[in-house]
Amino acid sequence: MRSKRLTGVLLALYLAALTWIILFKLQTDWTALSTGVRAVNLIPFAGAVVTNGRANYQEVVLNLLAFVPFGLYLSLLAPRWPVWKRVLPGFFTSLAYEVLQYIFALGRSDVTDLLSNTLGVLAGVGLYALLARWLKEKTLPVLNAAALVCTVLALGFLGVLAGVNR
Repeated sequence: MRSKRLTGVLLALYLAALTWIILFKLQTDWTALSTGVRAVNLIPFAGAVVTNGRANYQEVVLNLLAFVPFGLYLSLLAPRWPVWKRVLPGFFTSLAYEVLQYIFALGRSDVTDLLSNTLGVLAGVGLYALLARWLKEKTLPVLNAAALVCTVLALGFLGVLAGVNR
Protein backbone atom coordinates (compact mmCIF):
# COMPACT_ATOMS: atom_id res chain seq x y z
CA MET A 1 0.00 0.00 0.00
CA ARG A 2 2.84 2.40 0.82
CA SER A 3 4.39 1.64 -2.57
CA LYS A 4 1.21 2.75 -4.35
CA ARG A 5 1.19 5.96 -2.31
CA LEU A 6 4.79 6.61 -3.35
CA THR A 7 3.80 5.96 -6.97
CA GLY A 8 0.99 8.52 -6.64
CA VAL A 9 3.37 11.13 -5.20
CA LEU A 10 5.91 10.46 -7.95
CA LEU A 11 3.17 10.75 -10.58
CA ALA A 12 2.11 14.11 -9.11
CA LEU A 13 5.72 15.39 -9.17
CA TYR A 14 6.12 14.12 -12.73
CA LEU A 15 2.94 15.90 -13.86
CA ALA A 16 4.03 19.13 -12.14
CA ALA A 17 7.41 18.99 -13.92
CA LEU A 18 5.73 18.09 -17.23
CA THR A 19 3.38 21.05 -16.85
CA TRP A 20 6.28 23.39 -16.15
CA ILE A 21 8.10 22.09 -19.22
CA ILE A 22 5.16 22.02 -21.65
CA LEU A 23 3.07 25.00 -20.60
CA PHE A 24 5.58 27.26 -18.91
CA LYS A 25 8.59 26.39 -21.12
CA LEU A 26 10.86 26.16 -18.04
CA GLN A 27 10.25 29.87 -17.34
CA THR A 28 10.81 31.29 -13.89
CA ASP A 29 9.93 34.83 -14.98
CA TRP A 30 6.13 34.66 -15.27
CA THR A 31 5.91 38.10 -16.92
CA ALA A 32 7.77 36.82 -19.98
CA LEU A 33 5.62 33.72 -20.25
CA SER A 34 3.12 34.47 -23.00
CA THR A 35 4.52 33.94 -26.47
CA GLY A 36 1.50 35.60 -28.02
CA VAL A 37 1.39 32.69 -30.44
CA ARG A 38 -1.97 31.09 -30.99
CA ALA A 39 -1.55 28.53 -33.76
CA VAL A 40 -2.97 25.08 -34.42
CA ASN A 41 -1.55 22.43 -36.73
CA LEU A 42 -4.03 19.65 -37.47
CA ILE A 43 -1.90 17.89 -40.08
CA PRO A 44 0.17 15.10 -38.45
CA PHE A 45 3.93 15.36 -38.92
CA ALA A 46 3.68 18.56 -40.95
CA GLY A 47 5.11 21.91 -40.03
CA ALA A 48 6.44 21.07 -36.57
CA VAL A 49 8.87 18.47 -37.87
CA VAL A 50 10.17 20.60 -40.74
CA THR A 51 13.16 22.76 -39.86
CA ASN A 52 14.83 24.79 -42.61
CA GLY A 53 13.05 22.69 -45.21
CA ARG A 54 14.29 19.37 -43.78
CA ALA A 55 12.56 16.73 -41.67
CA ASN A 56 13.56 16.95 -38.02
CA TYR A 57 11.99 14.34 -35.76
CA GLN A 58 13.85 15.37 -32.59
CA GLU A 59 10.79 17.07 -31.07
CA VAL A 60 8.62 14.04 -31.87
CA VAL A 61 11.10 11.71 -30.15
CA LEU A 62 11.45 14.03 -27.14
CA ASN A 63 7.66 14.28 -26.76
CA LEU A 64 7.38 10.50 -26.98
CA LEU A 65 10.10 10.00 -24.35
CA ALA A 66 8.56 12.65 -22.06
CA PHE A 67 5.32 10.66 -21.84
CA VAL A 68 6.79 7.17 -21.29
CA PRO A 69 6.75 7.70 -17.49
CA PHE A 70 3.04 8.52 -17.69
CA GLY A 71 2.34 5.03 -19.07
CA LEU A 72 4.64 3.46 -16.49
CA TYR A 73 3.01 5.28 -13.56
CA LEU A 74 -0.53 4.45 -14.69
CA SER A 75 0.48 0.82 -15.12
CA LEU A 76 2.00 0.75 -11.65
CA LEU A 77 -1.19 2.22 -10.18
CA ALA A 78 -3.63 0.11 -12.20
CA PRO A 79 -1.81 -2.93 -13.59
CA ARG A 80 -5.01 -4.87 -14.23
CA TRP A 81 -6.65 -2.19 -16.34
CA PRO A 82 -6.78 -2.92 -20.07
CA VAL A 83 -4.22 -1.07 -22.18
CA TRP A 84 -6.73 1.43 -23.55
CA LYS A 85 -7.78 2.48 -20.02
CA ARG A 86 -4.15 3.25 -19.21
CA VAL A 87 -3.47 5.09 -22.48
CA LEU A 88 -6.64 7.21 -22.52
CA PRO A 89 -5.72 9.41 -19.50
CA GLY A 90 -2.40 10.17 -21.18
CA PHE A 91 -4.17 11.10 -24.39
CA PHE A 92 -6.56 13.44 -22.56
CA THR A 93 -3.72 14.98 -20.52
CA SER A 94 -1.81 15.69 -23.71
CA LEU A 95 -4.95 17.09 -25.33
CA ALA A 96 -5.46 19.35 -22.29
CA TYR A 97 -1.89 20.66 -22.62
CA GLU A 98 -2.44 21.43 -26.30
CA VAL A 99 -5.75 23.20 -25.62
CA LEU A 100 -4.27 25.21 -22.73
CA GLN A 101 -1.32 26.26 -24.91
CA TYR A 102 -3.82 27.60 -27.44
CA ILE A 103 -6.12 29.30 -24.92
CA PHE A 104 -3.31 31.08 -23.09
CA ALA A 105 -1.14 31.65 -26.20
CA LEU A 106 1.71 29.70 -24.62
CA GLY A 107 2.88 27.98 -27.77
CA ARG A 108 1.73 26.14 -30.83
CA SER A 109 -0.90 23.44 -30.52
CA ASP A 110 0.02 20.54 -32.74
CA VAL A 111 -1.66 17.22 -33.46
CA THR A 112 1.82 15.73 -33.91
CA ASP A 113 2.50 16.47 -30.23
CA LEU A 114 -0.76 14.79 -29.28
CA LEU A 115 0.13 11.70 -31.32
CA SER A 116 3.73 11.44 -30.12
CA ASN A 117 2.73 12.03 -26.49
CA THR A 118 0.07 9.31 -26.72
CA LEU A 119 2.58 6.93 -28.34
CA GLY A 120 4.88 7.68 -25.41
CA VAL A 121 2.16 6.64 -22.96
CA LEU A 122 1.61 3.46 -24.98
CA ALA A 123 5.36 2.79 -24.97
CA GLY A 124 5.37 3.20 -21.17
CA VAL A 125 2.52 0.71 -20.83
CA GLY A 126 4.41 -1.71 -23.09
CA LEU A 127 7.63 -1.22 -21.14
CA TYR A 128 5.74 -1.96 -17.94
CA ALA A 129 4.37 -5.19 -19.45
CA LEU A 130 7.89 -6.32 -20.37
CA LEU A 131 9.33 -5.41 -16.99
CA ALA A 132 6.40 -7.02 -15.13
CA ARG A 133 7.08 -10.31 -16.95
CA TRP A 134 10.72 -10.14 -15.97
CA LEU A 135 10.42 -8.74 -12.42
CA LYS A 136 7.14 -10.47 -11.47
CA GLU A 137 6.05 -9.55 -7.91
CA LYS A 138 8.99 -7.15 -7.49
CA THR A 139 7.76 -4.88 -10.30
CA LEU A 140 6.20 -2.20 -8.09
CA PRO A 141 9.07 -1.79 -5.60
CA VAL A 142 11.81 -1.97 -8.26
CA LEU A 143 10.10 0.51 -10.60
CA ASN A 144 9.23 2.81 -7.68
CA ALA A 145 12.89 2.83 -6.61
CA ALA A 146 14.00 3.56 -10.17
CA ALA A 147 11.31 6.25 -10.52
CA LEU A 148 12.35 7.85 -7.23
CA VAL A 149 15.99 8.07 -8.34
CA CYS A 150 15.02 9.40 -11.78
CA THR A 151 12.60 11.93 -10.26
CA VAL A 152 15.22 13.26 -7.86
CA LEU A 153 17.76 13.54 -10.69
CA ALA A 154 15.25 15.16 -13.06
CA LEU A 155 14.05 17.66 -10.45
CA GLY A 156 17.65 18.48 -9.59
CA PHE A 157 18.41 19.03 -13.27
CA LEU A 158 15.33 21.23 -13.69
CA GLY A 159 16.38 23.17 -10.59
CA VAL A 160 19.81 23.79 -12.10
CA LEU A 161 18.17 24.92 -15.38
CA ALA A 162 15.90 27.28 -13.46
CA GLY A 163 18.87 28.70 -11.57
CA VAL A 164 20.95 29.20 -14.70
CA ASN A 165 18.07 30.83 -16.58
CA ARG A 166 17.37 33.48 -13.95
